[in-house]
Amino acid sequence: MKILKDSMIYLCGELFAKIMPFLLMPYLTRKLGAAGFGELSYYQTLFALAAIVLGFSQDGALTRYYHFYGKRNLGNLLMAGYAHTAFFTLILLIFSWIMQSWLLAIVLLATASQSILASQLAWRQCQQRAWHYAIIQIASGIFSSLLTVILLEISDHTPILWRFLAILAANLTIALIAFYFTRHDSPIRLTRQRFRLSQAYVYAFGLPLILHHTSGFAKGQLDRIIIYQNFSTYELGIYAAALQLASTLSIILMALNKATVPHFYAALKSGSLNAAKTRKLACFSLIFVPIPAFLAKMLPETWFLWFLGQEYVGVQPYLSLFLLGFACVLPYYILVNYLFYHGKNKIIAPISVFSALVYVLALWALARGGLTHIPYATIIGNLAILPILYHFVRDPKPIQAA
Repeated sequence: MKILKDSMIYLCGELFAKIMPFLLMPYLTRKLGAAGFGELSYYQTLFALAAIVLGFSQDGALTRYYHFYGKRNLGNLLMAGYAHTAFFTLILLIFSWIMQSWLLAIVLLATASQSILASQLAWRQCQQRAWHYAIIQIASGIFSSLLTVILLEISDHTPILWRFLAILAANLTIALIAFYFTRHDSPIRLTRQRFRLSQAYVYAFGLPLILHHTSGFAKGQLDRIIIYQNFSTYELGIYAAALQLASTLSIILMALNKATVPHFYAALKSGSLNAAKTRKLACFSLIFVPIPAFLAKMLPETWFLWFLGQEYVGVQPYLSLFLLGFACVLPYYILVNYLFYHGKNKIIAPISVFSALVYVLALWALARGGLTHIPYATIIGNLAILPILYHFVRDPKPIQAA
């Protein structure tokens, strides 16, 4: 019962953190305008790219270390991860100084603060402090949003810089408070040898995941870099608004997946669900895939303009296509959860990379046909993975006695 309760607390914290950008969206789309929102979207993409380097899966390394070795050296591991973030942030800040871009520097610092906060969240999660985890997520989301509004109301000059400055200030403030309350949980007694061993662990864990995170970045962010380089920021703003609006479906499906996975695994364990039924369930779920896109297509465009602002004429076609692409995740979750249950991680990783490659190739080809064709790359990339996963969903072979 406690596991279920904690899972719901974690889920609520995650959902709140992810829903805050959506709640802030009508304010930002109006305050920045379509062109400004497009530029913000581009720098958010750079934020996500920098997070791969600066974060380096430190949160995952902390969680795995705790469950394998306990919390004895956890503080030292945390500091080793922070040292990695500080070192590479400094290198990238030198690059931004050469480029003479204050905005890029603030984006990099905001990314570093996000990495620090993620490690503090992982610390709570691995020690099963569900309420602390949720409070940090909620406090960070509220503080960041409020600070964004305050700073943008004070000054209209360089609004994108103020947005990332708000993220930086909120993350650092919450992370420092969180660190203050956990400084006694695992005392930091760093020596040169402990530091080297802790850093070696962080790199041994994070390095193999670079390819995984890079493929995820390609599928989730690369389109905006291509659009920024080849189209106007106004067009990117309309595209990005549709994408962010459609991402609410991804949040809902992610929440449903997290809520149903324990029951899915229980059904597999009891034998009431097997490979054949999982395949049928995935095929049946395809019926629901077009529904969100169809509903968005049927709604009056004036509803979307009321939500986003009058500059965002033309957002509806993009929204429908993104909803269709994101809805393809429904059968994906069903198939991939079966493979996860049976420990087929080595199969899932290359399939994910293949899906990213298909997406990138489709994106490259479709971008030549114009901006309106680019959302189809999301549909193609998400559909391409389904037949392969379907093929590998099979009942495990029985282990023969010697």
